[in-house]
Amino acid sequence: MGRERRARVSAELSRDRAALVDRIVAEVYAEVPAYRGLHGSQLTEVRAIAGWLVTRSLELWADGCVRLPPEDLERLRAIGRARAADGRSIGAVVRAHRVGSAAAVRLMSDRAGDRVTAADVFALSELWLTSLDQISEQLAAGHAEAARQLDADVARARRTFLDDLLIGRQASLGAIRDRARTLGLTPPDPGVLVVADPGPGEEHPPRGGAVSAAMDLVEAVGRPDALATTRSGRVVLLLPPETAVRVSGVLGDRPWRACVLEPRALTDMSAAYRLADGAVETAPPHAFGGGGPLGEADACVLALLNGGPTTPETVRRTVLGPLLSDGHAHLLETLRAYFRGGAATTAADALHVHPQTLRYRLRRVRELTGHDPHRPWPRFVLETACAITR
Repeated sequence: MGRERRARVSAELSRDRAALVDRIVAEVYAEVPAYRGLHGSQLTEVRAIAGWLVTRSLELWADGCVRLPPEDLERLRAIGRARAADGRSIGAVVRAHRVGSAAAVRLMSDRAGDRVTAADVFALSELWLTSLDQISEQLAAGHAEAARQLDADVARARRTFLDDLLIGRQASLGAIRDRARTLGLTPPDPGVLVVADPGPGEEHPPRGGAVSAAMDLVEAVGRPDALATTRSGRVVLLLPPETAVRVSGVLGDRPWRACVLEPRALTDMSAAYRLADGAVETAPPHAFGGGGPLGEADACVLALLNGGPTTPETVRRTVLGPLLSDGHAHLLETLRAYFRGGAATTAADALHVHPQTLRYRLRRVRELTGHDPHRPWPRFVLETACAITR
């Protein structure tokens, strides 16, 4: 087949590029596990790269070329750098290109096999094999360049990793693990998210500012490996579950507005950050008067009041917890009677129990929920949850 006929076949196939790309991307997802968790803009980017490679290959084939030109190699190098930055392993990236290349050759043969000669199919295969070697080399080179740049500032890379978790840029577990492995990190999964606002009048070490406050808090907690960043002047930490009590104690000794959530999966950190940051932002001053940070229940109640990421049933379950079991139904009824009556003696009369019995039950409520119904803010949290019906 001459150059003119190759150009016609190439143009026909290019007009059906969207369908070709769909088939190629589908095979990549089926064969490369790291690509199955991609979504949104990541999917769009994969499709764009596949479409570009298909178009360029057909153009070069029609022109009788057997190698990619320098400008295409630089673009591939840039793709390798981007994949290192978003945490995709170089092995997965190269394998995806190999799978896509094989799929493209098969599709070309299926769709244009009756219009091309064996020499034409061989020429396309030769182009793909040669260019695949170039693709692998340039992707690896770009990936290595970006990895070296990341390694040059480990602290910045760690902060960026946590920042991306908080804004949801790394949403799939596969992408998170790949990027963590690239950075040499082992983030806790599940992990405890902490958001703390030192306030404008808080004294910090000489360097000053929220970054210094974050370093100070990490040191006080005794976890130099903790992931830490600052957002809007607030300190954000990601810690292992076993450090929750320690960090709560440290924060309890400081006049900071803070929230410490229950452990949750790394893939849930974006919603967790919105929940905790919203709590620190909207909680009234007396909510922090108990000598410790806000917890999950406090954050959920505040989110419910302010249109944050929660539901009434989540608030009810999170705040009341054990009181919702059949074995503690009497404690929940006691709590509701106390709120209705406004005093222990009034509630005791309504329930036909001795006042001392009612006081004992309220102590059990405090032990089981962590909220004291006698104190203003914990009482508000409990009363809000009690007002929610199924």
